[in-house]
Amino acid sequence: MRRRTRLAEPPPVLAPEYLLELAEGSTNAAAESFAASYAALLPGRVDRIIQSVGTGNRHKATEAALSLKAASSMAGALRMSHLCGQMEQALVMADMAEAVIVVHNIKLHLPDLQEALAARPPIT
Repeated sequence: MRRRTRLAEPPPVLAPEYLLELAEGSTNAAAESFAASYAALLPGRVDRIIQSVGTGNRHKATEAALSLKAASSMAGALRMSHLCGQMEQALVMADMAEAVIVVHNIKLHLPDLQEALAARPPIT
């Protein structure tokens, strides 16, 4: 039996400093554009994970989880990135039961992240 380590406290829903760092490496406009694209594409990316896990397609689910994990990390959506990391681990272990649990957690988290993205202050 493998042990699952759980964080005592989950990562933040949104860490705005990540987008500020992105702006420092490029421009404020580029960081704002990335944030807007991330928010707009988020529901579709989550749907890809849900559908892929639902059909048992580990390859597509892994691709979708890795893509969302990377984009979430860049956007400062640390909890979503963490959940996608959990999804990746479940899929690597071929633990579809765990993947279904993570999908449930992603669906529960999505509205909180969307709300945080909508409320975040602009990058100046």
